[in-house]
Amino acid sequence: MKLNIVIPTYNRADFLIRNLEILEEIIVRGKFTDEISIIVSENCSPDDTFKLVTAYKGHSQLQIELFRQTENIGLKANVLFVLGKAKAEYVMFLGDDDYISYEYLAACMLILRNDPETSYIVPNYVPVSIEDKIVSDSREPVGPVKMMAAGQKAILKYAWKAHQMSGLIFKTQGLFDEYNKYKVDNLYPYVFFAGMCALRGTTYQVSEFPVRVVQPIKKKDWGYGKDGLINDLFDNYRKLPISSGLRFKSEASLMFTQYWRLTMYSVHGQKAFWKAAWNIAFAKNASIWFTLFFPFMLVLIKLRRKFEA
Repeated sequence: MKLNIVIPTYNRADFLIRNLEILEEIIVRGKFTDEISIIVSENCSPDDTFKLVTAYKGHSQLQIELFRQTENIGLKANVLFVLGKAKAEYVMFLGDDDYISYEYLAACMLILRNDPETSYIVPNYVPVSIEDKIVSDSREPVGPVKMMAAGQKAILKYAWKAHQMSGLIFKTQGLFDEYNKYKVDNLYPYVFFAGMCALRGTTYQVSEFPVRVVQPIKKKDWGYGKDGLINDLFDNYRKLPISSGLRFKSEASLMFTQYWRLTMYSVHGQKAFWKAAWNIAFAKNASIWFTLFFPFMLVLIKLRRKFEA
């Protein structure tokens, strides 16, 4: 088996069934049915997800493994559960209400077939409404496939992009064991997976066919806390086997690129903003260099916001 598409799901039966229908259409169209299978972990939903997926599985042309948790084990544990069940050479993470296209899947399968050194594929994203209408620009400019050889430069450029999981593809071997070995513990383990894969194999960015991410942001079983979840993100850089210099560069790059994780607190007033800034600067998983240079980053963030206004 070349690829497992793994879908951790909770209480979104209608979205999930639509996703399975889309996946079936594009997998059959590409004649990938012998190379791709689907793994779904239903996290003890109060709706009829398990019943509907069981019925769908009965008449589908897809290879579907369906698991049901006996209690809600939380998002993080459910993500790790589906990863642990993946046995194919590669694994793609997919949100239950985020949708890939035939073109994206075909492009990825071509890469996986032609380059055995492939370790990480990162997609582009475009926000869409529930009615599947595009609501804003894609995260990256649409363009040709980019490739980067294994190494620390690939971590700096591409690991942070894994904060959004849908459509990410990783080489499966060793990921689950490395997660446990390095004692990673956060809501964004895909950043750690991306970092490890970027170190050991070729990274590809496929930006031409964006994954369609349903907006407005769905109700989550987690929030952004008091620091925009920066501490969770930084846990990945702290655990990756990289130099202190690269760790700081990665932290700074992520903060400057995703400055909204701080500025979103401004709507609650200056006190909330500065409290969040303090929590970010002195995050448990932040490097000492990040803490020392954070005031300068605030100036750069302010200048960037002014420039973009």
